[in-house]
Parts: sequence; structure tokens; C-alpha cells
Amino acid sequence: MKYVLIAVMIIFTSNVYCSAESIRETPETMTEKPHDSTAYSQSLSETNREIVEENDKAGQDLQEKLIIHMPNKEEIPNEGESEIAAKSMGELQTPSGKEEHHEEKPVRDPILPLDEKESLSQDEVTPMEVTDDGLPQEKEPVHDAISDEVVVSPTRTRQLLKNTGSSVSVITQKDIENSKAPLLLDVLRQVPGLDIARSGGIGGTTSMFIRGASAAQTLVFIDGVQMNSPTTGAFDFANLTTDNIERVEILRGPQSTLYGSEAIGGVVNIFTKKGAGDNKVTLGTEYGMHDTYRETASVSGGKGKFDYSADASYLKTHGISSASSGSEADGYENFTGSTRLGWNFLDNGRVDTTVRGSHSDFEYDTFQYGVGPVDDPNLRQTTDEVLFSTKVNKTFFDYWTPSLLFSVNDTELKGFDPTDKQNEFRIPTRDWRLEHQSDFSLFDIDTVTIGYEYEQREGENTSFDYATQKQEKQFDETFWNNAVFLQNQIKLFDSLNWTTGIRRDDFSTFGSHVTYKTTASYGIEKIDTRFHGSWGKGFRAPSLNELFYPFYGNPNLNPEESKGWDFGVEKGFLKDKLTMDVTYFQNDFTNLITAAVQSDGSYLAENVARAESNGVETTLNYKPMKKLSLVGTYTYTETLDRETHQQLPRRPRNRTTLGIDTTPMEKLHVNVTGIMVRDRIDSDGRNMDNYWTVNQVTRYDVTKLISAYIRFENLFDYHYEEVPGFSSLGFTAYGGLEFKF
Repeated sequence: MKYVLIAVMIIFTSNVYCSAESIRETPETMTEKPHDSTAYSQSLSETNREIVEENDKAGQDLQEKLIIHMPNKEEIPNEGESEIAAKSMGELQTPSGKEEHHEEKPVRDPILPLDEKESLSQDEVTPMEVTDDGLPQEKEPVHDAISDEVVVSPTRTRQLLKNTGSSVSVITQKDIENSKAPLLLDVLRQVPGLDIARSGGIGGTTSMFIRGASAAQTLVFIDGVQMNSPTTGAFDFANLTTDNIERVEILRGPQSTLYGSEAIGGVVNIFTKKGAGDNKVTLGTEYGMHDTYRETASVSGGKGKFDYSADASYLKTHGISSASSGSEADGYENFTGSTRLGWNFLDNGRVDTTVRGSHSDFEYDTFQYGVGPVDDPNLRQTTDEVLFSTKVNKTFFDYWTPSLLFSVNDTELKGFDPTDKQNEFRIPTRDWRLEHQSDFSLFDIDTVTIGYEYEQREGENTSFDYATQKQEKQFDETFWNNAVFLQNQIKLFDSLNWTTGIRRDDFSTFGSHVTYKTTASYGIEKIDTRFHGSWGKGFRAPSLNELFYPFYGNPNLNPEESKGWDFGVEKGFLKDKLTMDVTYFQNDFTNLITAAVQSDGSYLAENVARAESNGVETTLNYKPMKKLSLVGTYTYTETLDRETHQQLPRRPRNRTTLGIDTTPMEKLHVNVTGIMVRDRIDSDGRNMDNYWTVNQVTRYDVTKLISAYIRFENLFDYHYEEVPGFSSLGFTAYGGLEFKF
């Protein structure tokens, strides 16, 4: 029945598309159908409007396995590399629009005044307007220029993107919806300075590299919940779906001054949807090749003082063989549910609570020494994850906005093999944090932020012990951290925005560490040009595996450190139809943790490695007409391992992306994205595949309540290995229907 349904849908959509081409589009008098207003876009448009009004008045399969840094090896090994490393030590390795312009009055300091600003501890702006009667009011979408967009991650307070000195990219809800991608990793691939490598098909271990930094040197949040694993230090993007995600902000460069450990390469800050307006229900169904199907349901709304959003999805695929040499398909299954609840109190008070849970089941292949990944029909891994966060904030005396955030991340990984107990494992982890932040708005040109964080990381590893020939607890450890930070944002001469900050962390494992950062943005409105730059330090605390894993861990480790800076120029052309940004960056990584060979032939984690990276990020945004936009990026990254004098593994030297989004007629929407990756090497120094791939989505709105779409991945069926020895999906087609009530 599924095959019949999808065939009818594809034929119907194709006929409609062909008919659409024969219809002459209505001239300029035909207005484009407005996009559905999202909670966040409402907030951004309302924030920008309030800024102008104030002028009129007064002027953000790792498989949870052990990371073993072998000499000349990548920091985050794939399944095969992990097994080799473990066996070499004789131990088990778990497998794996534009802003209004007022000529008479200058635009006010974009560091928003306190009565408009909400303290944002990894949280987004309030996406609704509160009218005179105190009731939330939905607003029509306002499509602002890119430079007028509001971001929160660079300073943990609301700030116009054009006034930010840090390098930041934004993925909006519209970007996510246009891609129709079930997994967030496929949307993130369009970001400059960032590369993603997945071992195999859907569900395979997925690592992210920002500006040459390792996967364990990028910090990830979802509504203030830290996602990085306490045992490995990294986050595996394999299971993160796009469900209920409204916005993603990607910060590039050292960010430890505001965010602490792991924020060396950058920060990925993910915000979930906030309900607003009348109750809305959306149902979706999708089916595609490899017997892949996905079902989604979401509901949201918000009136009076309360708002809510909830989303659930189920994704299952027969999959492809993880091993390039294999033929046995490795399936994947994922169920995700997400809820966000909000309550507005006492005019400008706000409580936000987020709960998100997921369960995934992934089949994978084994690694055979001297051969590589090979078929294994018995290996399977499950991941169960529960996230919770709640934040309270309120403004007092028109200049002080305190906030309090509590978050917890509980994750458990289990490995199964009915034929070999050596491949079974259990790894539960927990990360919980308590955070206070106070923002003080002073003299309309100065905002001071003071914060405190307490974090506790717990992890346990139970796996096969070769000495006892049975399952044994390898470690069960906990460490904690206390941190304080201070930041000052100053606006001078209506064009210069300067930010400085300092932070002190005190870990129970290695002691204290101090980081600092400064950023600046200077705009020249007459020539539509902006200069921006940043300089700062970053660090990464040793993970539980690096500290305590038997025959490898070293409790005397120090943190990894980095220093980095960037400088860029943003320039507008053709009356803001064309915008270009070119940024040069440089990073110096020291005290990197790797597996050092000891005199007896064993391995021990030590701070002995060094590396560096530098390059250029270029972004081009072109919107020649209302119904057509193009976005292109090019990133050149030169990396060097100072010990081996080789390029760092799996970091491409050249990477290019192109996105085309168009609405040729009112009901028809087409989105095309392309990626080209070149000049990579693997951990053993061998050249990796150069590749390019194109994805395309065509959507047709049958009625206001029903839409149909077709999605193609790897449209030209390019054969490549994203990770050597592991398969990548070839040409794949999907079709879906979406119903809105």
C-alpha cells in the first residue's frame, strides 16, 4: 500500500509541476503567498521594530566509544580505528527586507535596552509581542535584511548580527523546512568553516570539524542543555533529528570565555520552537528508497500567559551496508519527542521548560584487521537520551535582568552481539548544570554581563574484560566544575561595537583555568561596509575516558588549549541585493591529548601534541528578486600536525557549497543545495575521496492545508566514501505529504 501511495503522490506532483510550467505566472500584481509566521521570526521582526521605536522615544556513532589518540591518528576514531587501538593495548574497545531608516534620529545602540532585553543563557528571544492588554499577539512575518537579524549566542544577550564581532552563521526554521531533511546534520553541511564526516549511511558515527578543530573541541547545546558526552568529550550528530528545532546559531572560533570547556573550534547553539497564537496541528508522512519511512506530528499554540509546542517523529530505514565492501544492509530506527512549555508572568518575567527524548537503534559492521570494515549481521547499538532544562528570568528596575537555568542530559548507550559477548557494552552518562546570569544595562551604551556556572559530569563504562573473560565495570567516575565569567559590551560613535570578557573555571580534576576574549565590529553605513574581528583563548577539559579508562587514562592530564583570531570584511552591493563576507582565521592548538607510547610498549594519554590551522571563509548572499535567492560559500582550511608535519585527518583543504531557493509560482517551491569537498587525508595519511553531491526538494502546496513534496539526495548518484571503508548513500528519492490544521 505504501508503494501505491507514494507512486500516486509522485505522479500527481509531477503532473502539477508540468502543468505549472505551462501557466504564465501572474505579473507583478500577483503577491507572493506569505510564509507561515514562526515564533522566532515574529520575535526578530518585533525586536527590530522595538529598536526603532526606542529611537523615536529616546534615542547561540561517536558510538560513545573510547577516544584513543594514537600517534598520527584522528582524535575521533571510527569503528575500525577504535577496535585496532583497543586491541593494540590488549583491552576491549567498545564498537561500534531592510530595517526602517530614520534620517533625523540615529539608530540606537543595538545592545538592546533592558526593558526590551531578556537574559539569555543559551536561550532565544521571546517570539511574541505583548500588547497593551498583556496578551501575546502573533505578528505578520517581516523578512529583514541579513544584517538586521538578531542573534544571542555571541554575547548571550540579544544583539544585531551586523554589530557582532564574532563569526556566526544562522540556520532558520525556514531553512530547515525548505530542506525537508530529517536529520540536522544535513542542514548543517551548508555552513562555512564547518565539515561533517559520517561513517556509513543513516545512523553512522557523525563528527563535526570547525576551522580544523576536532569533534571533541566543538560545544553543542539544545535549549541550554550541554550535549557533549562526558566520556568522550564530543557529540555524535547521527541521531539528532530536526524535530521541533526552530533555529541554530553556529559560532566559529574560541568561545570558552562565555561557554567554557570544549568551545575551542566553536559553539553550535540549537533552539527549539516556542508556541504562539491559535492552536496548530501538523501531520507529515514520507516514504523513500531503501524502505525508508518517516512519520511526524506536531502541535503548538499560545494565548494569554501560556504557550506550548510539542513534536514527535518516527524514522526507520532498511539502510545500506555500513562497510563499502559489504552487501548486508544495516538498518536504523529513531523515535524522537520534544516539548517546550512557557509561562509569562509579572509583565516581563518568563519561565521556559524543555523536555526532549529519543531512542535510536543502529546496526553496524565489524572491523577486520588488514581488511577494514566487513559485513556483520549481529552487531547493534542503541542510544537512549533524555534532556531537560528550565529557565526563569525577569527584569527589575529597568536595568537588571537576572536569569537562572537548570539543565540535565541523561544518555545511555548499549551494544549487543548475540554471537560474541566481547562486543557488548553499557555506557550511561549524565551531565547536569546550574547557571546564573545577570545583565546590567548602563547608560544606553554599555551592557555588563556577570555569570556563574556549576557543572557535574558522570560516566560509567561496563564492557568485556579480557583478564576475567566477562563483563566488568571499567570505571564509574564523576568530576565537577565551578566557573565565573564577566563580559562588557560597549557601543561607541554609533558604529563601533566592542566586547571584552574573562572567565575562570575551577575543575576538580586539573584545577583552575582562565580564558579571555575580545571582539569588535565597525560599520561604515555610507559605503555599506562592515569590519569585524575577534581574538580569544579556548580550552577543553580531559574527558572521563582520557582520565580513567584502564591502561590508557591519566588522571594527571591538563586541559587542551588554543588561541585564535579572525578578521573579516562584509560588503553590500546592488542596494543590499548582494552581500559578501570574507574572513581570515588562524588557530594554534597546544597540549593536545594523544596516546603516547611508553617504554614498555603500552599507551598512556598525555598532553604532547600540537597543531595549527588557518584559512579563509567566504560567504555570498544574492537575492536578485523576491522569489529567488542564492547562497554560496567557499572555505579554504590549511591544517598542520606539528609532530608529524602532515595535514590533520579528515579536514578538507577546499570546501564549497551552493544553495538555490526559488518560488517560480505561488504554490510551487524548489530548493537545491550542492556541496563539493576536496583534498582530505585519513588518519594513516592516505588520500581520501574528493566528492560532490547535489540535493533537491520540490514542494507543491495543493491547498492551504495540504502540501506534497519530492526530495532527492545525491541527485547525480556520485559514488564516494565520506570515511574510507564506509559506504555513502547514492541516489535516493523520497516523497511526502504534509497536512496542517
